[in-house]
Amino acid sequence: MRGAARALRKGFSLPARPPWGYGLLCGSVISAPLFVGTLAGWPNAGAFIALGAYLAAFGDNYGKPYARRARTLAVKIVLISVGCWLGLLIGPSPWLAVVVVGLLAAVAGRFRLVGTPPVLATVVGVYLAVPAGLRLPGEMAAGGLLYAAAALALWPVRRLDPLKDAFNAATDTLAALLDRIAKPEEQWGERRDRASKALDAAGTASASFHSDEDSDRSADAYVQLLIRIFHETVALRGLRAQATEDQEQIDEVVAALSRALRESAAGSAASVPDVLAATAAFAERSAGLRALGRTDPASLRRIALLGQVRRCFDRIAVAVRTVGLLASDGVQAPARLPRLTWPPSAGREEPRHGWTPRTGRQEPEHAGRLGLAVAVAMALMLGLHEHYGKWFVFTVLLGLRSTYGDTVYRVVLRVTGTVLGAVVAAVILVAVPGAYMIAITVLVFATLGYALREVSFAYWSIFATPLAMMLTDYSTRLDWQAAGVRILLTMGGGVLALVAARVLWPHGQSSRLRGLTADLLREHALLVRALAERDLDGVPDRTDAAGQAAERLSGALNKLAKEPGGRAPQELREAVTLARKLRDDAILVAAVLRGSAEGSDATAAVLDAVGDRLAAVAEAVCDDKPPPQLDAFEAGLAELAGEVSSLMEEAAAGESSAVRRELRHAVAAHPALKSLCTDSLDLARLVTA
Repeated sequence: MRGAARALRKGFSLPARPPWGYGLLCGSVISAPLFVGTLAGWPNAGAFIALGAYLAAFGDNYGKPYARRARTLAVKIVLISVGCWLGLLIGPSPWLAVVVVGLLAAVAGRFRLVGTPPVLATVVGVYLAVPAGLRLPGEMAAGGLLYAAAALALWPVRRLDPLKDAFNAATDTLAALLDRIAKPEEQWGERRDRASKALDAAGTASASFHSDEDSDRSADAYVQLLIRIFHETVALRGLRAQATEDQEQIDEVVAALSRALRESAAGSAASVPDVLAATAAFAERSAGLRALGRTDPASLRRIALLGQVRRCFDRIAVAVRTVGLLASDGVQAPARLPRLTWPPSAGREEPRHGWTPRTGRQEPEHAGRLGLAVAVAMALMLGLHEHYGKWFVFTVLLGLRSTYGDTVYRVVLRVTGTVLGAVVAAVILVAVPGAYMIAITVLVFATLGYALREVSFAYWSIFATPLAMMLTDYSTRLDWQAAGVRILLTMGGGVLALVAARVLWPHGQSSRLRGLTADLLREHALLVRALAERDLDGVPDRTDAAGQAAERLSGALNKLAKEPGGRAPQELREAVTLARKLRDDAILVAAVLRGSAEGSDATAAVLDAVGDRLAAVAEAVCDDKPPPQLDAFEAGLAELAGEVSSLMEEAAAGESSAVRRELRHAVAAHPALKSLCTDSLDLARLVTA
């Protein structure tokens, strides 16, 4: 009961402003065929055209680039019309329909591009007592084309809006990340994850507008600038933690950088001179400390550390200035028609912009569970073939999720939404019956439903369920009896979905943890080895790959916690958090290495040892063997510490600027490497606990 109450509270919250314009577009397109069909004397034809528009809108990717939406809609419209025709064809053979619909549900659960609308269309076709033909599928295709034409009508004038929205979200999260550079680890980690996801969305959006043959790739350049700001911000946080005497001055420059980034992204360069002046003032202050000629170790260490901080400031400030130039000129992208290609399979996508796109496939276990549950639902409803049996199947299809916890959440909200929505619709149609009132109700429900769908599944359930009822059973009035029967069938379908999630392969995630943990260690080992080899250009890609490995493990842990009786090991959750800290350490080391002409032999030795350690533990985890003996990082760290002392003595004796540059590298590298070693050992300990 507590879980259901939490689901209701969470589901009926509005975390963002609904896109009312999009909702009105959907409502107008879906209801227009009903008005026209009623006026022309073809109400059923109008209902099927409206149903096609409803299903096409259901499968649309609102907010994504128009070319991607066009490709998705083209595929969905074809599959919806084919699904309706297939349902009409197999409708007279109920047991064949059970098998076919179950297989289609499994395919929909496996491939996101297919999705549920074609399966819904097939179920509608099965429950229509009419001969197979092309009239009804053609009407549904016409409705889908009508929606596509309306949804893509603004493509020529607003085609860059999704790209700009992704870039604005990325710059906002990066500015917020700068603001939280002094916050505790928990607040920092949350904001860092948001920034990483926003950069991923920006990189994916840019890739949707560009190909390798494009000569003008200003969008790619913009993403690269944001990635540079992200990495320098992470490095700056590590340096700030060491510069205890100068944190107030550092925070002042950081605040100026954050403010300038927001304004530059908006196309205003008003704060750019101020931030350049702030970084110049910080540089002058650092130079003034050097000019004092103090030779005590603390002063030399402080001066060397401030040199690294200043370098981060310079790189961020220059990137912010370039962001302002690109934003004022306007990010350009070539007009591109959609390419009707199947999404690449998992593990076969190449990194782009330092951030790798996500796969279009879902877990096979969930696909099999969904297909079997839908087939059972179809078999149980054979006796209700004439009218309402499809609502039982719909609830199973739309309610069953990849985990038991998510299924509970969906079922509770769908049943609650169905009860509320069906009662409201029944009251309206009983009070004012008639075809025009149905069309008006569809207009209102579709407008509210599709706008709220983008921010709340609960509100979507309230409006979408009676909307689908009115469109699929247009000739049957939604009176009290019909509403009651559909509510009972929805509740029964929810029970079957819960049983399927509870009984069919409920512990699928636990068997994946070992492989995902080994992948986490391997990817972080590759990141550290890239540092050891001074492959600094490859660090963003390696950092992203390591981050995605952590996301996969974290996702599996979250799903395991939602399975019946499942418990996510706390050690692995701590390992995911520690892996993020390790990536931050690596980013800081990369920033230090980038500022030096040559790396230290001791630095390379420590990095090689850390990389070898993580790789060895990964193999031990994969083979379920005891971890190897601990490596001795202390020798390399002691050598680097001795190098710091020697360089400080040479600098105090008035040696050349080259010595001071080496000192700046060693002073910043030693704490970063020490933290890297500590975090890597702790990570190895946690995953083998």
